Amino acid sequence: MRNHGTNIRRGAWAARTVLLLSGMCVMSASPAMAQADQENEDAQQGQAAAHSTGGEIVVTALKRDTRLQDTPLAISAVTGDSLERAGTTSFTELTQNTPSLRIVDNGPGNRRVILRGVVGAGEPTVGVYYDESPVAGSVGTTSDAAGSTPDFRVFDVERAEVLRGPQGTLYGSGSMGGTVRIIYEKPKADLLEAAGSVNLSAVKGGSPGASVDAMINLPIVSDKLALRVVGSYQQFAGYIDNSYYGTKDINDGYSYSGRALLRFTPTDELTIDLGAYYTKVSTDASRWFFETGERHTTNARSESGNYDENRIYSGTLRYDFGPVALTAVSTYFDRDRIAVGDVSDNFNGRNNAAGCARYLLRDPAATCTPAQLAPYLDLTNAILFSSLYQPQSVKNWSNEVRLSSTGSGPFNWTFGGFLEDRKSWVRSTLLTANPLTGQLNPFVPENIYYDRTINDHLKQKALFAELSYKFFDKLTATVGSRWYEYDKTVGGVVEQGQIHYASVPSAYTEAQTTENGFVHKFNLSYEFSRDLMIYAQAAQGFRPGGVNQAIGLPAALTGYTADSLWNYELGVKSQPIQGVYLNLTGYQIDWSNMQVSARTAGTGSVFGLISNVGAARIKGIELELNATPLQGLSLITNVGYTDAKLTEDQVSDIVVAAGRKGDRLPFVPKWNVSASAEYVWELSDSLEGSVRVDGSYVGSSYSTLAATDVFRRKVDDYGLVNARVGVQAPDGNWSAQLYVNNLFDALAITTKSTSANTGGLTVTHGAPPRTIGINLIKRFR
Repeated sequence: MRNHGTNIRRGAWAARTVLLLSGMCVMSASPAMAQADQENEDAQQGQAAAHSTGGEIVVTALKRDTRLQDTPLAISAVTGDSLERAGTTSFTELTQNTPSLRIVDNGPGNRRVILRGVVGAGEPTVGVYYDESPVAGSVGTTSDAAGSTPDFRVFDVERAEVLRGPQGTLYGSGSMGGTVRIIYEKPKADLLEAAGSVNLSAVKGGSPGASVDAMINLPIVSDKLALRVVGSYQQFAGYIDNSYYGTKDINDGYSYSGRALLRFTPTDELTIDLGAYYTKVSTDASRWFFETGERHTTNARSESGNYDENRIYSGTLRYDFGPVALTAVSTYFDRDRIAVGDVSDNFNGRNNAAGCARYLLRDPAATCTPAQLAPYLDLTNAILFSSLYQPQSVKNWSNEVRLSSTGSGPFNWTFGGFLEDRKSWVRSTLLTANPLTGQLNPFVPENIYYDRTINDHLKQKALFAELSYKFFDKLTATVGSRWYEYDKTVGGVVEQGQIHYASVPSAYTEAQTTENGFVHKFNLSYEFSRDLMIYAQAAQGFRPGGVNQAIGLPAALTGYTADSLWNYELGVKSQPIQGVYLNLTGYQIDWSNMQVSARTAGTGSVFGLISNVGAARIKGIELELNATPLQGLSLITNVGYTDAKLTEDQVSDIVVAAGRKGDRLPFVPKWNVSASAEYVWELSDSLEGSVRVDGSYVGSSYSTLAATDVFRRKVDDYGLVNARVGVQAPDGNWSAQLYVNNLFDALAITTKSTSANTGGLTVTHGAPPRTIGINLIKRFR
């Protein structure tokens, strides 16, 4: 364990060194910039800045086109080219480009997205969109859809946008902390092109990894109709070992994905986009137990993994009427998933007479008869090797229609309507495993020792509007509002009980909740010049409430209501000198009627519920610095400080280990810092060299609210450094990169958690060990 601490300190020190060097380069560049008086040099630097970070990027965060630096809200945008050069293949890696963005990463398909410290069980607090399509997590047995955000591969991307702070008026529920948008490249009807990427890697102490990505763009009718098809395959590099069975690299799973986009532009005014997206993940979990004393080692006696298929079918129509543009979007999201989690340690020490008295008779002072003890021991010994095996599905149909102004006059507006119909289903079973291998037994009744099914149906509708007016060509005022109404119905049945969960078979029951309300936004911005703008904003966010399905829970506790927050922020967007962009934001969030995860007496350790209790205040500062001090040199620094604490005691009869005033919100580090430095230079007329270093530092956090919670774990701070060096064609047609991720082999633990299901052992996830690889990219035009 001493070596682990050394690696953490070494990685954190190296990351801070990279950040310091980046800042020194920016400061030392000022004299050089002052001496650069040639117009063509300034133009090259300005173009490089926009290319690397998006200072001049046109974004659609306001559901209309605006220049990034003219958009009066906290938004980070990264071009697809920048993502490619950094080796980004998943939205989870956007934490390198965005202050205040945090991913609680429990492996593919098991990720919780946090922005500005807004985190809680229940519906998501951050909306995730691929193009115009929202994606949804599985609600599971604890109604926690936020903890299982789907992940589509990031390849052939136009740009990524991260909107920090609540986006309740335009994006609705689920965006109370912010919104993440991945915008893919669209078909081009005037260009035949293709691209391919091959990646080979080796992880320290693990198995090889590989991935292949390919794209082809096919014009079908010149300037009218085009098809763009993308396909990807990834073999994960395994590095988790199981000491109980002596197996190695158990998380060496795979994923494959693809999408087909069809664009039809029969006239200059009309554009129709049709899309089909698919991704499949099949892998054992990358979790390990901290108590084993060995890095990336588990002694689990049964399987854990994620087997996930996601499909999106979407249609988007845009019609330009001149001063007004119509956009209509329809999306069907279809997810089928099997979540598997080892719970063998939950039953440790129960296969004896004392366990029989406690769990069968519910009286520790009693004594089981031989006729009672024998079947009890048979049952308990069987589940000493077992996993929760949970097939589940989500089917979400969402529709939006909006009208937006397109003119360049002082008055701009957006009006729209939204409908959503989401149906979720989960079957939670306790499935036994083979004691010799840990592999799960066939999914048949004789191997199932608990069986419960939950149905969840959410229907939402909303109307929204946002209006802005520019006074005196400098001052712009914006107001927005959204009316929403949701209806949620949850039903459940226990087909087979389990004495260790204090659960018995029960008939199907159903409960319903309905709520409506308004959220608002107010924004005031002042442009001193094209290079300097300040803005102030007050914006509200919310997410729906719902119904708990905890067996034995009193009827008065089944429902919980929507929670909401107000975000107040003041921001500055500037370009102090040519080639340098500096943005600074300060904010305060007041969060009331919080939805929190709770445990209840009498419902068993595997059941949870959600309740409204307590309030929190989040204060933070965000800084984004983007500079090109010399031709070919790009420097980026992002700094986020987040102070997220409860302002009220979480006092409730149903909450165990309730949070108290002053407790920090879980998985929210105070500091989140990242930086990158990239230099590209000419080797010859047909060849360029490149070198890039990325560093990040994440402060410490805790897994639960209350310091008195026996299941609370500290997640230590960590630093990571990645490096890339390579050669490329000046026109971008090909590149070859050698890279090292986690250069100093730091033990970067991203999440820790524990519960009765793990017998108190600490489930740990983190970044892979040092990974060396090569990436080859070729474009055909």
